[in-house]
Amino acid sequence: MSRNIKSKNIWQLLILLVGIVVVNMLAGSWFFRLDLTSEKRYSLSDNTKELLSDLQNPIYVKVYLDGELNVGFSKLSKASLELLNEFRVYGGRNIEFSFIDPSEGTKKEKQAKLKELSDFGLSPTPIFESSEDGRNTTSYVYPYAVLHFDGNSLPINLLENIKGFSGAENLNKSIESLEFKFTDAFRKAIMQDKPKIAFIEGHGELDDYDVMDITEHLSQYYQVDRGVIGNDPAILDPYKAIIIAKPQAKFSESDKFVIDQYMMNGGSVMWLVDAVNVTLDSLRKSRETVGLMTDLNIEDQLFKYGVRINPVLIQDIQAAMIPVTVSAGNGQPKIVPAPWLYSPLLIPQPNHPISRNMNVVQGEFVSSIDTVNSQLNVQRTVLLRTSRYAKANQVPVFVSLGFVNEKPDRNTFTQSFMPVSLIQEGVFSSVFENRMVPENISPKPTEIKTESVPTKMIVVADGDLIKNKVRFKNTNPKILPLGYDELTKQNFGNKDFILNAVNYLCDDDGWMDLRARSYTLRLLDKNKVADESFFWKMINMIIPLLLVLILGVAVSFYRKYRYTK
Repeated sequence: MSRNIKSKNIWQLLILLVGIVVVNMLAGSWFFRLDLTSEKRYSLSDNTKELLSDLQNPIYVKVYLDGELNVGFSKLSKASLELLNEFRVYGGRNIEFSFIDPSEGTKKEKQAKLKELSDFGLSPTPIFESSEDGRNTTSYVYPYAVLHFDGNSLPINLLENIKGFSGAENLNKSIESLEFKFTDAFRKAIMQDKPKIAFIEGHGELDDYDVMDITEHLSQYYQVDRGVIGNDPAILDPYKAIIIAKPQAKFSESDKFVIDQYMMNGGSVMWLVDAVNVTLDSLRKSRETVGLMTDLNIEDQLFKYGVRINPVLIQDIQAAMIPVTVSAGNGQPKIVPAPWLYSPLLIPQPNHPISRNMNVVQGEFVSSIDTVNSQLNVQRTVLLRTSRYAKANQVPVFVSLGFVNEKPDRNTFTQSFMPVSLIQEGVFSSVFENRMVPENISPKPTEIKTESVPTKMIVVADGDLIKNKVRFKNTNPKILPLGYDELTKQNFGNKDFILNAVNYLCDDDGWMDLRARSYTLRLLDKNKVADESFFWKMINMIIPLLLVLILGVAVSFYRKYRYTK
């Protein structure tokens, strides 16, 4: 009898071991993951999975967000770890990573870590907190990662710092954008054949120095060319997108035709156009000027595409600063910052991949945009708009630097949220429909394409939005970062806006949709925490003790009942 039981137990053990081996073999060849969160925050996009699965060479990621961190940055560190672990599921051995505490190790090791970060231009982020005893403390964190691949390195800033958002909201936005930031860096690391984009010249557009900073950043994704259009109707065909940055001279009919047919064949265009001719540089020389309408001979073309840039100059209460010389008490001149209402800080659209999770964008002598031609089969989205308190001045408009000394009357700023930039996606009609091909186009096309394939077009009613500042010292140009304000030492969202806009125009695979991911920020009710904290502390202390006590008594009675019986 006992021998049969023993044999049966052995067979059960063998069956169990075989079952475990079979389950492990199946798990090795087929796996599934369940994401039970409402916003699917732990699910990677199909594009990301495909990118990771196709990696040919290993990528090593160093994340410098480790050590003693506050609650918010601990969440960001944990989210980065979870994402990279998920990356490793699909990338296998080609994904390696480590988390590093910059403040850990010997003095020499700390200096080596900080030097590596400094070489990438990554500076620490100060964190100001109040302790329970009321003392204010300052600590420093490094919310960065560095990608290493094929002997090259690429830095990633993990932290969003959007003006007007609380620390908790910025950290939540940072977690939302992690997948996009890492996959964006991975794509740059493995990219071999870069698509082409071009800055159009020949109409007084911004020169190389004026767009050098954004050109350098765009060159990480694209081959960036510059040149005049000429008379060849196919000259723009190799380019995924073209940028027309602040033209100041008229477009010829042949240039308009080439751009038009480029769009009809699926090309994307970014227009950055000043409708009023006035610049801050010229104003500094004469201190006052009159803004007149700029005649570029493209008004009919934009109108046909569904857009009208109004010949107005916008003033906005929410504006950037400019340096102004005033008299000090001792009679000596003094330079102080003053708000310049003609330099509005434009509000990004929070729900579009281009402008989501982005800082305000600095404009300069901005106009407004109207949409027309409503029968077009296009989807329109405003990307940038003014604040609630703005107004539009019709041309001719008198502009003087003396305006900074006048206190604006908010009651006159009654035009709210005027659109300054928008994107149109869909099918456009040709401006040369029912018109002749310009004479100097060569070779002559056999026919004019009158309706486009689905394409995209972005219009910005401010040519200076893409322009970086240039400082000359001993004839050597110093290029300042696009969107950097020397006066306040802060970075506006100009560079991010242009990069995102061009990437969106050239995106055929939906990578930019990752920027539209949204996670619900579930914050504690601070009033309830303050009013009911003692009650919940007692609950958390007493309930576990009661449960242990009840369990102990129950076990004691059970043992007594069982062994007595």
